[in-house]
Amino acid sequence: MHLEDYLAREAEMVKTIEEPLFFTWIVEPTVIYGRHQCREQEVNEAYCAAHGVRVVQRQSGGGCVYADRGNLMVSYVSPSTHSQEVFDLFLRTLSEALQRLGYEAVTTAHNDILVGERKVCGTACYTTPTGTVVHASMLYDVNLEALEQAITPSADKLAKHAVASVRQRVRNLRDIRDLGDIENFRTMIEKEISNLQIFKSSNSKSKMAIFDLDGTLLNTIDDLGYACNHALEACGYPTHAIEEYPRLVGNGVNKLIERALPEGQKDEETVLRVRAHFVPYYDAHNCDYTRPYEGIPELLATLKARGYKLAVASNKYQAATEKIVTHFFPGIFDIILGERTGVPRKPDPQIVWDIMHSLSGKGRSIYIGDSLVDRDTAANAALPFIACSWGFVPREQLVAAGCTTIIDHPTELLNTL
Repeated sequence: MHLEDYLAREAEMVKTIEEPLFFTWIVEPTVIYGRHQCREQEVNEAYCAAHGVRVVQRQSGGGCVYADRGNLMVSYVSPSTHSQEVFDLFLRTLSEALQRLGYEAVTTAHNDILVGERKVCGTACYTTPTGTVVHASMLYDVNLEALEQAITPSADKLAKHAVASVRQRVRNLRDIRDLGDIENFRTMIEKEISNLQIFKSSNSKSKMAIFDLDGTLLNTIDDLGYACNHALEACGYPTHAIEEYPRLVGNGVNKLIERALPEGQKDEETVLRVRAHFVPYYDAHNCDYTRPYEGIPELLATLKARGYKLAVASNKYQAATEKIVTHFFPGIFDIILGERTGVPRKPDPQIVWDIMHSLSGKGRSIYIGDSLVDRDTAANAALPFIACSWGFVPREQLVAAGCTTIIDHPTELLNTL
């Protein structure tokens, strides 16, 4: 919901939303009540507090809903100010997408979607001076007992207030037709929605932004350093101060370990022995201290709103790259590629070519990174390179290396583009 609000404000201020945009998201247990509702009339505060259920109010109207990791939330930001037309089209689109997946979905006058007389999806919308924001909550594998408890006021409050919302009988889509877990359902519904006319872009050329990961999107140095020190110590080698690690990273885990090992101990056998301790430790601790750089989440949201396809190209091994990116930026990137067996590491351009082939990358594409490895990768792939100075390589080193376009804050990228 915060991303929706950000995109709505962005559209109002700088008119960046030129084509329809949709995305899906999943939340931890949360009660979401409408803009015009009274919280104490809709929410069982005692139950929510006791069970760690968050309570938030949204910008749109409509009823009170409970969502957990069994819900699929769908958001749509449209540049059209004809809100009723947008709302009606969105509702029909969701219904048709469900029908394509084998559900006998129908819409109602209350802007809900039913299957077999039971509610499986609720929707709501709000308008801005430049567009319309619509969202939906699909019940796929929700804890129905928690749903009933969380949005039912306590007996004491029932005695004082009337219940404002009309309670409808609900049902999980998974109980009607099992399409696997929530992530599999998410993938399938996104594919069906994307194929429908409401979300098809115009004939403008595609735009793609390919990002390095470590030192560009995320400050990962502490977790990398602690993992490497753990592995070195486990094998009987001296460790390094965390402050030393920015000069050791940049070419994948094996190269990091090789640089961290003492002189005379950098052979392949030793590197692999240390790596065997590094990988399981890093897999368990790679989000302990790692954080996005200031302004990165907002930058990515703006680029997505402007129609850019977003990709990650990293020398970090694939499993860790996927885990970290999806943890910090769920649903944002169109493709995430790291180090893979049989594929040369950056600065070889193969990873960039794989991304562009996967996303049919024609038209305007750029590469953003913080290191000289990234500079060379962009050059080898014949892409414009934008260097960021907030990462692991000092600005003066980027300048000395001949980087011609350097930005000092993520927001500067928008001006550069």
